[in-house]
Amino acid sequence: MVLYFIIAAALLVTGIVFFFPRKVKKRPEELAGTVVCKKCGSRISIANPSKVLDEFSVTCGACETRKLYRLADLKR
Repeated sequence: MVLYFIIAAALLVTGIVFFFPRKVKKRPEELAGTVVCKKCGSRISIANPSKVLDEFSVTCGACETRKLYRLADLKR
């Protein structure tokens, strides 16, 4: 009897894991802004352009250099 209970509990737990995955609530995505790298010319994505100050520093993913950019350089 105890063995059946253990097997039923194990099936229930694995069924929940496989058949009912936890749904993660997505954050609302804001339109990303971009700046152009001053060294290599590749685009650098800015996640929250509304929170950017007048001057901000960003690292380029392509050439891995960090430069200072202005709000006027930001393209939406």
